[in-house]
Amino acid sequence: MDEMLEIGPGAAGEADELLALYAAVQESVAGTDNDPQWIIGEHPSRGQLTRAAEAGELFVARAGRRLAAAFILDREGAPGYGEVPWRVEAVAGEYGVVHLLAVHPDFRGRGLARHLMDAAEQAARERGLKALRLDTLVDNYGAQRTYERLGFTRFGPVHLTYGTYIDTEAPRFVMYERAVR
Repeated sequence: MDEMLEIGPGAAGEADELLALYAAVQESVAGTDNDPQWIIGEHPSRGQLTRAAEAGELFVARAGRRLAAAFILDREGAPGYGEVPWRVEAVAGEYGVVHLLAVHPDFRGRGLARHLMDAAEQAARERGLKALRLDTLVDNYGAQRTYERLGFTRFGPVHLTYGTYIDTEAPRFVMYERAVR
């Protein structure tokens, strides 16, 4: 990184700035092989980001005053996570799940994803967790390349359920895991 980067806890009062970050990311990748297909306001939502911040599960990266990236690290895998033959033996509550990893378009190509995953791993280690897990859409090849480059093991595709979204046809998600070292 050419600019000083600070990664730390996000605050509930940053919801507008965070939603703008997610909107900028979604707009910049819509229709590409790196499209997370987020519906800003629904996923991610203000409530989701606020709850994550209040629970100490929201992390942001800033370069100076600019919001460069964000992610959530909680212990909540969607229904379907339990069906994956994970390599790290861990029951619910013993692993962390990374959600909504986003890097602002202005900060792409600088290795920020590695810094974010290192921060997620450090937070997981501090919380006594055994592994980091996450999911992405089967056609989000950009994210898949990133996670594999960062040492995550690929599983799937699998069926997941998110809220009212139930994956009933062909499995739409690819799962990833990395042991906490």
